[in-house]
Parts: sequence; C-alpha cells; structure tokens
Amino acid sequence: MVKLSDVLDKKGRSLKEPDLEPGAGSPPIARPGQAPAPAPAQAASTTSNRPEPAAPAAGPAPLEEAKPLSQEEASRLISRYQPNSPEAKRIDMLRSQLLYPFHGEPPHTILITSSAPREGRSLLTANLAISIARGLQQYVMVMDCHLTEPSQHRMLQVDRTPGLTDFLLWDAPVPDIIHWTDVDKLSVIPAGSPSNRSAEILATDKMAGLIKELRTRYDDRYIILDSPPVQAFDDPAVLARMVEAIVVVVLGGVTDRELVLRSIRTLPEEKILGLVLNDMKAAVMDAPDLGSLLESD
Repeated sequence: MVKLSDVLDKKGRSLKEPDLEPGAGSPPIARPGQAPAPAPAQAASTTSNRPEPAAPAAGPAPLEEAKPLSQEEASRLISRYQPNSPEAKRIDMLRSQLLYPFHGEPPHTILITSSAPREGRSLLTANLAISIARGLQQYVMVMDCHLTEPSQHRMLQVDRTPGLTDFLLWDAPVPDIIHWTDVDKLSVIPAGSPSNRSAEILATDKMAGLIKELRTRYDDRYIILDSPPVQAFDDPAVLARMVEAIVVVVLGGVTDRELVLRSIRTLPEEKILGLVLNDMKAAVMDAPDLGSLLESD
C-alpha cells in the first residue's frame, strides 16, 4: 500500500502542520468569496499568515445555554431553596450587615474575593445576591468577573453570552449583556465569551466606566462582583480600585492564616469590610470582624 506521506512528498507537500510564521509554508487557502492570498514571497514584508482570531457570536445566541441545576447544586443555593434554614439565616445576617451599617452609607458596589480557589466565593456571591433580592426594595446585580472559570451563569440559570467580555472586547450594548433571572429583582452580567486576557481587559477605563455607569444610574441597585482568588490572579487588585467595599471569603479549617494575611495586604485596607468564614458543608459559619484575625499579627 502506498503511503499518503510518500505521495504528498512527491507533490511537494507534507503531513506536517504548516509554519504560521510570516513567509513560511504555503499561503492560506482563500475562503469562498475572497481573493486568493498572495504568495509568501510577496506577503512576507507586509502581511502575516497568522489566522485572525474568531469573533464572538454577533447575535444573542448563547455560547453555553443554561442547563437545569442538579439536586445537589440546588441544595447549595440555600437562600433560594432553603430560605428558612439556619445557613440561609446566616446569609441574611451578612446581608443586613452590608446593607444597614452602623456608620455611613451602605456600599453599592461590593467585591467578593478569596485567597485561594475553592473557598466558596462564587457560591456565597450567588446566595448573598438572592438574599438581597428577597428584600422589599433592593435590586441586585451579579457581575461575574472570573473570566477564565465563570460560574454565575450556571448557578443563577442565565445564558453565558453575551456578557462582560463581549462588552469589553467587542462593544456589545450594555442592555444586551444584562440577563434577568427568574428571581425577582436579580440580574446577572455573565462572564461572556471565553477570554484568557482577563487582567488586561478588566484593567481598562471601559470596565471602570461600566461599573460607574451602573452604580450611578440605579440608586436602589446593589452590584456584587465575583472575582478570582487573590493568590491566583491579579484581577482582584485591579477591581478593588473600582468598588466601594470588599469582602474576603475564608474556608474555615483549611485556608492557611498567613495566606489570608498576604492576600489582605494586596487589597486596599480601608475598603475591606471583613471576612466571611465559610464551611465546606454549611454555607456560612460566621462573619467575624477583621481585627480578630489581625490582632496577633
């Protein structure tokens, strides 16, 4: 049997992937309706053979449609499905501490972060948002800023796109990226189309302008930003400059104390409201004052 590679070699071709560097390999094949690409010798000085990045979907068709939650997933959204449980009541207590402070005005833009992954940060964000939305007057918006591993679209049952990256990179209209959930007064800006440039696109005037616009347009709306962990990404430090308050989630009995302290030092201290001590089985064990962790430092 004649090998395919031998046949291709005789015709001056190869099974190897073409080099995508300018001037190397064969020119790209023209798409239907397009003029043929110039030969490499002619294009080397002015053009590149690198493929252009694919644009996101232009219409409202979602990249990842919301799928029904499993029984286990639903059981973790205690503020919605078990609102009278002790764990949900602790979430309500956290809500009251945020919305009705003893001094000053309540913050309307709140960043929720953690030191390390898997500390329950995103789950707390969803439960807290549902708790706030259950109030009589407050509207709440969740903004999923964990662009590499988003989860809010899944937990709050909305489509992933269009979302935040579609606005920041491809100018999707703001009304299009706001998705209303089936929880009254709760909306979500999901992460949007996949992107590996989270730190670059979040640290822009466009992102800061979006938060400011949403904050000033609606006086009765609270905006909760779900951000990546501090020790794994620099996104929280970027977003911290754009919000009024920060809540740090700590997984009780697991997260190292020194790791938490290092994380806190990377954030503006005056904006940190406190720590939420999370539990692997329960939702929230306690929300102690920040000083209790720092007093022996």
